[in-house]
Amino acid sequence: DQYKISTVVVYFCKSIESQTIFLYNITMIFRKATESDAKRCLGIYDAISDWEAANGKQCCWEKGFYPTIETIEAGLSLGELYVLEDEETGQVVSCGIINHSQPEFYKLFNWAFEAALSEVLVLHTFGVDPAMQKKGYGSAFMSFYEKMAYDAGCKTLRLDTVISNKKSQAMYKKLGFNTTGQWEGDPNEVGWTLTFIGLEKVLLPK
Repeated sequence: DQYKISTVVVYFCKSIESQTIFLYNITMIFRKATESDAKRCLGIYDAISDWEAANGKQCCWEKGFYPTIETIEAGLSLGELYVLEDEETGQVVSCGIINHSQPEFYKLFNWAFEAALSEVLVLHTFGVDPAMQKKGYGSAFMSFYEKMAYDAGCKTLRLDTVISNKKSQAMYKKLGFNTTGQWEGDPNEVGWTLTFIGLEKVLLPK
């Protein structure tokens, strides 16, 4: 239930007077969340909601509506909540729920092929602390998610995001995901309708 990776993060800073490149190593630990991570995970989700309230809606989460502490507790109880931790600081920087459960509206998407539930690994409620973005944490979490799928013998990765979340869509497509369709509805029963996009990455045999 735990993976570790070291990566080099490169920053390129340009100003009128100078150009500077910063390189440093970050070691990240991907692991199953524990009860002690619940407060931090909620803090990440709430920070995303706060950031969107100030900067414009992307994933369209609303503090107090979705995701909530109940979302986190449900993931913990099922052993499906995972976190990405910076080993040096010990701080959890990203979290998400990973399982084989596909929402009902996934039946409306044009997936690459029919797959048994056990052959599909689905990512839900994935978020990175806004204060920790642009450091490679999102891509790292996705890499671990893909490794989990290979280790479990899955054939495909599936997830969804709202149409307004252009930043995440760009990352997913860069990582090899393809769009499989759109659906409009309120799957989390928060009281408003959103347009969701399905995304899939078929895993090639190793």
